[in-house]
Amino acid sequence: MASARFLLNSNEIAELQKPVNGSGGYQILLRKLQPMMRKNGSLTLDDETLGRVVRMCAYGSGGFQGRLRAAFRRSIRELLEW
Repeated sequence: MASARFLLNSNEIAELQKPVNGSGGYQILLRKLQPMMRKNGSLTLDDETLGRVVRMCAYGSGGFQGRLRAAFRRSIRELLEW
């Protein structure tokens, strides 16, 4: 299985570290991502998790969608630039 490594900046780290309330799909994903992130902002996602992040960022507007977009927008764009 392939993986992608991201190095998040301080603002992106802050978005992922915000407390998570509720039990929906976004909340489950954020709870999964939080402990995966290293102190330096490094985060390695397998294909399945990266796919979930991309799909959930594409859904309508909302608080958790906005947090995912704020955390990953720059990194995913860089990844897709080749």
